Amino acid sequence: MEESRWEQRRVSVSGRTLRWPRALLAFALVDLVWEIIKSNLDADVRDGWPWRLTVLDASTCAAVVALLTGIVLTRTQLSQTMRPILSWSAVAGNSDRLDDSRRTVYLINAGGGRSVVHSVAYRIRSSARCPVPGVVPPGWMPWQTAVDSLASLGLDWNEDVFLLHLGKGAAIPMTNTGTDGMELLALGHKALERLAALDVRIQVEDVLGDVYERQLQCVRPAGTSSRPSRR
Repeated sequence: MEESRWEQRRVSVSGRTLRWPRALLAFALVDLVWEIIKSNLDADVRDGWPWRLTVLDASTCAAVVALLTGIVLTRTQLSQTMRPILSWSAVAGNSDRLDDSRRTVYLINAGGGRSVVHSVAYRIRSSARCPVPGVVPPGWMPWQTAVDSLASLGLDWNEDVFLLHLGKGAAIPMTNTGTDGMELLALGHKALERLAALDVRIQVEDVLGDVYERQLQCVRPAGTSSRPSRR
């Protein structure tokens, strides 16, 4: 469970492209069963209530069921094919933002479809070795609060740390090469000393309107092992 929370997961699906077709399919199936049962009753029974109730005749209802089943199956296949896959990589140095970066984190979309930012949150924990008693709120926080928290730890924005401001609607570049992605974070020597953990929670929306979430463990607490990101 501890490791699985760092994997990508789908947190919501679009009602317009999935829930409504499923609901209509369920209604059409119930109506089709109703018509089949009614067709096997005696004529005098069918003329009484509630059997005389008809929404669609059996042939029309069967056609609607076939159509909606095709739509749902196609949508399911598209969600697998066009699913974004958030991935990240970290290297020493190579930052375009900090001259003396000791850790640079890149964010990419290694999937088959577009990936548009829905929301981003940050979680920071200072190290016990940090000489500055900074003000770091617990739990997830927005970008500006994260920047203020880093500054309260005595970290200089131009020399010690860089944190990309990912706004809603930003597109994550599609590539399989980590360093061709978006530079999300850069940390200098002082930042790595004063931070025990820095996590980023990113939610993105795909072409079908489904929302996926992945948490990035950009700075790992001491004693934890690193795992390669899944592409």
